[in-house]
Amino acid sequence: MGNKEIIMDINTAKQIIEKTGSCKYNTSGVTPFIQMKGMTGLSGIRHCFTTRLGGVSRGIYESLNMGIHLEDDRELVLENYRRLSESVGFDYTRISCPNQVHKDHVLVVREDDAGDGIVRERTHVDIDAQITNVEGIPLIVYAADCVPILLADPVNRAVGSVHSGWKGTALGISAKTVRKMNEEYGSFPENIHAAIGPSIGIGNYEVDDKVIEEIRACPYIKDNMTVSEKGGFITFENAENRPVFYKKENGKYMLNLWEACRQTLISAGLKEENIYLSELCTMEYHDIFFSHRYTKGRRGLNAGVIVLRT
Repeated sequence: MGNKEIIMDINTAKQIIEKTGSCKYNTSGVTPFIQMKGMTGLSGIRHCFTTRLGGVSRGIYESLNMGIHLEDDRELVLENYRRLSESVGFDYTRISCPNQVHKDHVLVVREDDAGDGIVRERTHVDIDAQITNVEGIPLIVYAADCVPILLADPVNRAVGSVHSGWKGTALGISAKTVRKMNEEYGSFPENIHAAIGPSIGIGNYEVDDKVIEEIRACPYIKDNMTVSEKGGFITFENAENRPVFYKKENGKYMLNLWEACRQTLISAGLKEENIYLSELCTMEYHDIFFSHRYTKGRRGLNAGVIVLRT
């Protein structure tokens, strides 16, 4: 498929992205990027979420594919990294780029890990979350419907990145990452800010009862859900009336990963006002973001990046 068929123009994308009220779409550089307004004021921390606009990849990876380990032309992907890093302001050759496998392992990134997986062969496997207090090492999280979460402690100067699909969410990966930041860097949860980036929304995420059983078994997600009838659906909600999932007439469920991740972070001790949701659905806006479900797996990867500024 060509660029005109699947890629939205930057100005239209900006209107859609900023309509949420929580996001800013920075278009001042060669490659545009999303920032969460609540995170932009944090001293000494830079962050971004990518769209699929502003890159050079072709075909199913068009145009800003951040998947360095996919079958895209490596030189084109590296140019995408270079363009993004120039626009945001970080050194892409120092990114820590592990693979993600939907588990709950958290990597403590040290100076020796700078550039792992991008300028040299990847050595870190089975990693879905990273934390660091080393200045100038960007942490990256990849997603194409799963939830990318960026964590920042501006007090003790530490950051984290989390890949939270339904499996990682059921395992409580974001809460475990917060705990690891506390163990390693003394980060108090109440000082940590979290950005929940573009990912699939409840209106497009149909799952079966096995997934819901695992989500409900997660100790970090509130289990005091009530059951009610709304709009022809059976609705399971928490005490704040935020939908976690709906049961459909066909026996399937619509899962709200955004709310599941938000609850997990609150259970980990974060303040509600320090959790920022993009509320941008990657499947709904598949012409702005890569979406695994929409393309049936034929796609590139979006990314979230966070770094302590030197």
